[in-house]
Amino acid sequence: MTYYPDRNDEIEEKRELAKAFLESPTRDAFAELVAHDGFWATEPRRSIDYYVDDIVFDDQTPDEVAAAVEQALEDSDALEKVLELDGFGWATATELLHVLAPDTYAILNKRAVLGMEALGYDAPNRQTASVEEYWDFVDDVREAYEVYNLRAVVNEAESAPDVPEAHTDLEAADAAFNAHYDEDAYDIDLEALQEAQTGGRQVEVPEDLWQMIEEEVEGDPRYRDAEDFLYSAVRNELSRAD
Repeated sequence: MTYYPDRNDEIEEKRELAKAFLESPTRDAFAELVAHDGFWATEPRRSIDYYVDDIVFDDQTPDEVAAAVEQALEDSDALEKVLELDGFGWATATELLHVLAPDTYAILNKRAVLGMEALGYDAPNRQTASVEEYWDFVDDVREAYEVYNLRAVVNEAESAPDVPEAHTDLEAADAAFNAHYDEDAYDIDLEALQEAQTGGRQVEVPEDLWQMIEEEVEGDPRYRDAEDFLYSAVRNELSRAD
């Protein structure tokens, strides 16, 4: 499952199912949520019943799962509690949190990783990412949304349904990632967008200079990576020239 015409409707259905589970945490309410056609993280699973009964609720209760999710919704520092739940990797955890708090959490799955990489970003490994790496990823998604105007990219495409006005920037970015993932069906190519916007220009940096930059950037919260440092340095020089 990637992009599809009923995507927006199914997101709203998924949101209602997620809220229903938190309001009344039961095995069946959770099963209905993760079995929904719009819940992408569980799509590869052959048996939802096995996932629900033998993985998620084998050694934890619906109340415990709901409590961890509620904590992460109230305080993003509690995200790790959701990741520690049985059956909750990055894709499942962030999809559930995203649909409930779409202005805070971005979905970290293969579609998002491929989309961000197409736009020139270093996305974290969705199997081994740390919480710190995840929040850096969220910041990058917000930046990419602004830099590439991803809502307009989707809305101006001939093949993709518009992003609803009420949807957040992170939801619009996710719509773009999903459309890019299914390149055979939709006319959104984020790699081509990135190349067009940057003009395909690349600058060769000598290895010794690159190493010096990486050492300077390491541990400095102002910069995402060495490339971010270079962009900042160039912008500063251009500002001084003005």
